[in-house]
Amino acid sequence: MPRPGETLCAPATGRSLRLPASVRAALSGRFAVILSGELIQSLFHFVLNILLVRALGAHDYGLFAIVFTVGAVSITYIRALVAIPATLHLARSLGRPAALGYDVMFGSGAALVSGLMALATGAALVPVMGLGALAAGAFVALYGFRSYLRIVLLARGRPQIAGLSDLVYAVCGALFVWSGLNGEGTALLERAFLAIALAHAIAIAVAYGALRQRLRLSLHARARARYRAIWRTLAWSLAGVTSLTVQGQGLTLLFALIAGPAAYAPIAATLVLYAPLRIPTNALMNMVLPEISGLLAAGQVHAVRRLVVRYALLIGCACLAYGVVMAMTLPLIEQMLFKGRFADERMGLIGLGVWAVVTVSLLYAIPRAYLEASAAFRTITAGAVASAALGFAIMVPLLLLLPPATALLGLLTSEAATLAWSVGAFRVRTRAPRIP
Repeated sequence: MPRPGETLCAPATGRSLRLPASVRAALSGRFAVILSGELIQSLFHFVLNILLVRALGAHDYGLFAIVFTVGAVSITYIRALVAIPATLHLARSLGRPAALGYDVMFGSGAALVSGLMALATGAALVPVMGLGALAAGAFVALYGFRSYLRIVLLARGRPQIAGLSDLVYAVCGALFVWSGLNGEGTALLERAFLAIALAHAIAIAVAYGALRQRLRLSLHARARARYRAIWRTLAWSLAGVTSLTVQGQGLTLLFALIAGPAAYAPIAATLVLYAPLRIPTNALMNMVLPEISGLLAAGQVHAVRRLVVRYALLIGCACLAYGVVMAMTLPLIEQMLFKGRFADERMGLIGLGVWAVVTVSLLYAIPRAYLEASAAFRTITAGAVASAALGFAIMVPLLLLLPPATALLGLLTSEAATLAWSVGAFRVRTRAPRIP
């Protein structure tokens, strides 16, 4: 019997068969649950950013945005090193004794990576924030681990618990922010990071409580043996995620470090306005990854190709429509939400550049998810390295010679190169008689 959301192919011709109404309804219901969770937590992040951009100076808000970017880097590493392998192994081991072993193994890996990122973040921020750096490090660690937990819950077919965790995080975060978001400067930043770190911790505890199981962390001999069995794949995955991080968030962080937090602040604030585009895309990726893994296991080339193309076109249309709306309303939004703090900035140019960068990055999200599911980490690494080099070559001279907003051209060029590479690799691999 097909799994929910699976597209069937006739064995002789590869033509798709129409999905039964019950299967389509199950897939739609699953997406609705995932999307609602993404919407809830993203709405909270949006409101928090608006509150902070109005309460903080440009330098302090830029620092907040930089730490959030570090959190995104943490999630990227956890996703590649732990969450994606966990999805692939758990999807094939559900209902078997090995599933528990993989759960402990990858959960321990996620905790280890989260802890290392927290230590690095705290150490880097101590000279700037003092003891407040501990709250920032805790936020990065818990943000990354909860992201891993969400992906694993979806792979285990428990989207309702993932949605409950998102709701608890947003509600607790809003309560903590409402009760303790006062002060200014570094003190306000420290309270903000502490509030969302506590909210993540409570949401993680609620998720495990709903699962009726405790968090098991262990790197005993059997777990290490499992890691050794997949170390080649993980090594290429590490190389791929490092290259992608340098190409994506690395370029953004370089932009912020060279231009300074104050110059980065209007770009970071504008990026917040495009968060609604990332919400359904993230939900789609979390939903589609197990589906692609199942289709890959069945060797259904045509079904995979149709799935990826359909969702990529859907994302492209959504980005185009959203860009038109933002182009007409950005000046009003800047006055109402940002209190005119960036009136001296070229917000029209910044808005166009940010829209282009976000749109291109979202267009290759689903093809790249296919490459990750098929363990094409060498291909991902090669494309990311080339794209990052191209982005550095364009962005750094622009930052040194022209206004900071023009450096968005370097980010856009890098994302466009990644899109071309990802789509080309996807087309080549899905033309093969059998999926590797």
